[in-house]
Amino acid sequence: MDRRPALRGIALCLALLPLSCAQQLIDESAVPDMGTAVDAGLDPTDLGDPDAKVAPADDVGFPGEDDVPPVDPPDVGAPDDVATAPEDLGAPTDLGGPEDTGPVDSGAPVDLGGPVDTGPADTGPRCAAPLSECGAGPCVNTQTSAAHCGGCGRTCATGQMCAAGVCTLVCAAPTVVCGGACANLQTDAAHCGMCGRACATGARCALGRCVGGVIPGASFQVGLSANNCSTVDHLAVTGDDRGGIAVSGARLFYSGDTSTGRFDLQSLVGETVGRIYDGLVSNLATGALYTLAIGSTPVTNMGGTITSLMELNPMTGGLTSGLINLSQPIPLPATGSVGIFSGYERIILMGGGRAWHVSLPSGAVIDLGAVAMPTPRAACESWAIWGVAEFYGGALYVDYVQSGTAIARMRVPEGTVSTLATFTSLSDMCSFTVSPVWRRWYFHHEGSSQFRASGLETVGYCDATLTGPTLPCRPIDTTCSGACANLQTSAAHCGMCGRACAAGESCNAGACGLACPAGQTACTGACVDLNTDPAHCGACGRTCIGGQWCIAGACGGGANYAVDSSLTASSVPYVDACGAPGSVRMLQSTDDDGFSVPIPFATRWWGAALAAGAPMYVVSNGYVQVNAGVGFVSLSGTLPSVGTPNGVIAPQWRDLETGTSGVCVATVGSAPSRRWVAQWAGARYYADFSSVLNFELIVHEGSGVIDLAYGAMSGVGTATVGMENPGGTQAVGPCPSGNSCPIISNARTRFTPIP
Repeated sequence: MDRRPALRGIALCLALLPLSCAQQLIDESAVPDMGTAVDAGLDPTDLGDPDAKVAPADDVGFPGEDDVPPVDPPDVGAPDDVATAPEDLGAPTDLGGPEDTGPVDSGAPVDLGGPVDTGPADTGPRCAAPLSECGAGPCVNTQTSAAHCGGCGRTCATGQMCAAGVCTLVCAAPTVVCGGACANLQTDAAHCGMCGRACATGARCALGRCVGGVIPGASFQVGLSANNCSTVDHLAVTGDDRGGIAVSGARLFYSGDTSTGRFDLQSLVGETVGRIYDGLVSNLATGALYTLAIGSTPVTNMGGTITSLMELNPMTGGLTSGLINLSQPIPLPATGSVGIFSGYERIILMGGGRAWHVSLPSGAVIDLGAVAMPTPRAACESWAIWGVAEFYGGALYVDYVQSGTAIARMRVPEGTVSTLATFTSLSDMCSFTVSPVWRRWYFHHEGSSQFRASGLETVGYCDATLTGPTLPCRPIDTTCSGACANLQTSAAHCGMCGRACAAGESCNAGACGLACPAGQTACTGACVDLNTDPAHCGACGRTCIGGQWCIAGACGGGANYAVDSSLTASSVPYVDACGAPGSVRMLQSTDDDGFSVPIPFATRWWGAALAAGAPMYVVSNGYVQVNAGVGFVSLSGTLPSVGTPNGVIAPQWRDLETGTSGVCVATVGSAPSRRWVAQWAGARYYADFSSVLNFELIVHEGSGVIDLAYGAMSGVGTATVGMENPGGTQAVGPCPSGNSCPIISNARTRFTPIP
């Protein structure tokens, strides 16, 4: 008999209704024992074999009757017999003993039948993504867990946090992570203002800016003179002056309103660069040429925050790929005082009441702090002043043009000022630099100065002394016995190394000859002053022509007049002759005509007296013929020329048509300082209706000073400008070459008689 169904039923009963089922089992235990005990299959090791043969049950169960037990063959297991463990039916049920009143034993879960899972134990993950199982502990996220950062057991150090599976330093505000450490960008000299921006040696970081520090580099000091000067006019190359100046190893660069020009350092022959650089600067140690820049954009005269230096080709001035990034930005304003100073392995920038030292070529910046800015010259037309940076005695200095007669040296940042050099006339100069190669200082000014008697826009040079670094020999020098020597002038090496001149002789043009006192040079067997000798002006054999005179080694002016084109509208006011009391208005809307009026006072004219009442012949074509009762109407002319007309004052000599206001003549002021004025109001070039010309000439009583003054000028072309003597053999004028040039609005030229 198969007892397993019964046993399963008991087990099911115990599982579902344990109390009632237990009661049932207790009730059934009261049945009398009828013979051999029923095998209830409660032996945990023997669940029985459904096919085994057993003896029939002892139905009678009389006492003493032999009861033959069945032979139980080995249990080979049924198909649904669990191979691994016997079915747990709970504690054995007492079917005949006393009632069991103890707690019900629910035992192991009852096997309710069905296929038995005989496979390996279930070892699948117990942690759902993105969590991971790292040991017996709770599931962890290896992207954020400091104990398991990026993988189990990978522990972050103290003070670190886990971010994206990487241990990262945690910095408390206001510090930030820089180079694996916490840094305060407001105070950390290694990370000042931003990570990696280190202050110079000895500098401190204050509010994110490097302040102070040990100034690096070689000692460098300059001295300026008015010796061996040379100048040229650069208006045709650059246009009107703008300000920027720098010297490379090969060229002088100067910026005007139409272009930056490049000039040969020796001859000053110039040509245009093709663009304007408002931030020119150079390294005087190497001749490297730069422009201040904002990133990769050259700065303009509107200023800005300078972050780099862009390198320029030292020969052509074209931009190269070279770029020096500054270690910290430098703000330069568009207005106010801005200073740009080239130095030896350094530049100094000043603006907004502060100064900065920039080491070259590294670009390391030292904030020098607040400074007393140099006072910009009122006559200067550029947005900045350019000068030289010196360093000697452990102190920094900047050199700048202080006035029309002085160049100053100021200690930075203390602001103490001393005089570097004095001169008789620097005109409106506010830009200069030096060339260590040539031992010269190079400058710009407008109008006349002690270096140039006339001219609109001037660049030039004079000798300079430089001390400190070991300088290379000049291109005109030769190395003789380990020293630089000019074989043309050296008495110890005259014409060749080792050829010394005799006592009392000097070397001139490579030949020994007459020895001259200080300030003079031997030229063709005579001692001359190259600053004043018109036959040897600036150099032996350089002769001034056309009656010009020599001043500061440059030819200019004429036999009787000095020319000054540096004056402004404020110093020579424009006179409204047409509105003056007693004015005479003539030549209205006229082409090619003239009229004669007397001058009301005595004055001077080309070294002779001009009497009161002398006739002045005024011509519609922009000139006046002096002391001519009947003049000659000419469409244009050159100065000087022996051909008529002669004795001409020409503010704008060209074929003109007068406007409706014509030409007005008036005498203004009071004796003995009256002025005679001839004014062309609203004239134009012949058949050129786009041009508008307003100009006048002013003759001063007594002194003989003559001014040419210009009002609003538009559509301007070239015209003959200047003055000619009565014989047509001498002339003076403001044009840089010849006598024809364009004249801009509000220009002024003054002719002053030379005693």
